Amino acid sequence: MKYLSVALLSVMIYSCSTPNKSNEQSAPVEDNTAIAEKPMVDSAYVFFKHPADGATVPSPVYIEMGVSGMQIEPAGAVKEGFGHHHVLINQSSWPEGTVIPMSDSTIHYGKGQTDTTLELEPGEYTISLQFADGVHSSYGEKMAASITVTVE
Repeated sequence: MKYLSVALLSVMIYSCSTPNKSNEQSAPVEDNTAIAEKPMVDSAYVFFKHPADGATVPSPVYIEMGVSGMQIEPAGAVKEGFGHHHVLINQSSWPEGTVIPMSDSTIHYGKGQTDTTLELEPGEYTISLQFADGVHSSYGEKMAASITVTVE
């Protein structure tokens, strides 16, 4: 009886560990992780979290920037679906593919920042967000948003 139990146990272990050699092939498993991680470039947009359009604000002006459908990454490599913010003062957007210069009225946030403060004199301003790729090349009007604020 002892030998029969060992033999049955050996057969069970062997049959469970032996690969299936039938002619049937299993369906390939689809990997959707790349799809889930890939940004939705076609429906992407930028927006202001703060301040609201039409707001009256003190200086320094606190600005919180948002983006949907793309991912923020510091300047450097150009990767589809990635980029960083630029703030434009009294401008609406930069043409797609144009490198945004650095100046007092075009401010780069190439470290991937999503908020800032701006020292502005009293008056009315158009403040725009412009999203651009790793080398500051503008994604154009489709990735820009503007608000008007009055600085006290």
